Amino acid sequence: MKEFDRPRDEVSTLRHLFSENRAEWAPENFKDLFVTPTYLNKLETARPSFLVGGRGTGKTTTLQSLGYNTTLKRLEADGCNYSDQHYLGVLVRMNKNRVHAFKGEHLSIDNWRKAFAHYFNLIVCLELSQLAIWLEHSQQISIPNEYIAEISFDLGLKEASSFEQLRKLIKNAISQLQLYVNTPFSTHEINFSVAESPLRKFSEILEENEALEGRVIFCCIDEYENLLDYQQGVINTYIKHASPPLSYKVGVRKYGVRNWNTTDTNDMLNTPDDYAAIEIDQEGFEYFATEVANQRLSFANKKGIPVPTKLSDFLENLSIADEAIKLGANQIAAEILSELNGIDENIFEYFAKKPASETYFLRFWQAKENTPIQDLANHWYKNEAIWNTRYGNHSYASLFWLSKGRKGLRYKKYYSGAKTILALAGGNIRYFLELIDNAIYHEVGDQNSLRPEPLTLKPLSQTKALRDVGLRRLDQLEGLSDSGVHLKRLVLAIGKVFFELARTPANRSPEVNSFIINGQSEDLDRIRDLLEEGVGHLAFEASPRTKETSSSEIRDNEYRLHPIYSGFFVISYRKKRRATFDAKDLLEVVEGKPSLAINTILSSENISSNEDLPEQLAFFSSFYDGDRDNK
Repeated sequence: MKEFDRPRDEVSTLRHLFSENRAEWAPENFKDLFVTPTYLNKLETARPSFLVGGRGTGKTTTLQSLGYNTTLKRLEADGCNYSDQHYLGVLVRMNKNRVHAFKGEHLSIDNWRKAFAHYFNLIVCLELSQLAIWLEHSQQISIPNEYIAEISFDLGLKEASSFEQLRKLIKNAISQLQLYVNTPFSTHEINFSVAESPLRKFSEILEENEALEGRVIFCCIDEYENLLDYQQGVINTYIKHASPPLSYKVGVRKYGVRNWNTTDTNDMLNTPDDYAAIEIDQEGFEYFATEVANQRLSFANKKGIPVPTKLSDFLENLSIADEAIKLGANQIAAEILSELNGIDENIFEYFAKKPASETYFLRFWQAKENTPIQDLANHWYKNEAIWNTRYGNHSYASLFWLSKGRKGLRYKKYYSGAKTILALAGGNIRYFLELIDNAIYHEVGDQNSLRPEPLTLKPLSQTKALRDVGLRRLDQLEGLSDSGVHLKRLVLAIGKVFFELARTPANRSPEVNSFIINGQSEDLDRIRDLLEEGVGHLAFEASPRTKETSSSEIRDNEYRLHPIYSGFFVISYRKKRRATFDAKDLLEVVEGKPSLAINTILSSENISSNEDLPEQLAFFSSFYDGDRDNK
């Protein structure tokens, strides 16, 4: 029984569609719901490629889609067949616990390289053996026993007379090698195979015996960032010297390649000579994610679940004017009219006819320029075109100011609509699906049926979802790396600074949510390392990214919080203006003095942080106030 054919109520079926990571679905559902990424044609060329993106951007799913059996299922879904398949992919994941076992003082670095190369040869040949068995059964190919024996000898194994026997020998050899490397001073002898040689022999034997029929074998390597630096150098050598019928497709998080050298330290991987670099966040994410959502909605609709079939209809949008009313524009507009009443009848009537969602903007501009309200109203009355442009440029930023001082207002900004949710995901398909799944939960709660009306997700449900996902991702930072606690502290501090900047428009540009760093070179180096690690773990985004030339290269980036945190900190998700932070202040945040550092940064912007924190940030009040008494 297919996964989505099991008995479920309408709500759980819909949520299941948006809550599961596609790479983990059963093959039949993978075929039904897979959407071709916009960059797949670039990845399908014979040339080695690095697929670069953060966690959840779809690297694993895409690499899995290159697998020999998954590719065929995709082709069959499009009315094609095996003859249209021009490559055969196998996938290996670089398990951190296993690859990090290949280190220690009981072996020299040269022997560790040999041991790791042997391990990589084994795990890839294990997958190639499975591919060969599949070819034997599904395509009726036959490889003479003597060729299979050659492969086993090249791996340092006993003679194998079938691919099934070879597979079993390799599994046993992997177990023996793992015990060997994990046992210091072991006397057990292991024969190490030569780097890449068994992979080359395996692929050439398949080619010589016409099993490939002109196809290329893709060795797909996922989670490349988990490799130690010397291990990346080993695999870089495989990639640099790759040639048909074997090619390499590498999935890696941003800044996850720390070593571009090969085992010959004077020889480096270079693009475009040795590989193609594919940055997922630059490859049409909005189009791809929209197609993913539309396909799932259509799938649900065909199952009889009453939902729209288009993302734009499923996610209700809230206009700036309507949001301004929700955030208190009516009250502010009434106060303004009261002040204008009796001063100039023409001006009063002009603003009395305007909607409150525009009139409130006078007060925002007064907070920005500290000009009497009557003077601003008179200027608007006489220069309507100027103010229309001003309103268009600053109305979105004014929404963050609107809630300032309004105690008891649980939601100080709304985030809704397809365009907004796509932007908030920041190129991450997992975040995108998680936002929709959580919004469904907030919209329908514990009910089972969606009838009688088709379900649409209200702006409040989308806003709640963004807050939840932001908090969840913030908490998860602690476990992502050795520096996870420091990254979380940094995100909390920078988010608080931008929260205060967003609500204080006086004498500054709107929507300041990016930053650059300055300061002493030693401080800059330390905070850059942490920020770049944060980029890899999707705590931050960085631009522009300079081309890698060495592991010690200094990058001068502009950073911003990943947009998934926008709703949690109540800041703009749009990339607009930037601030400058001193590296020393950011280091103080991670080293135990967050409130002092935050106050220092805010005081440089002539802002004090005295107002109550919003509900979600109040949970971290001990962090924000922890060292305040020690000033």
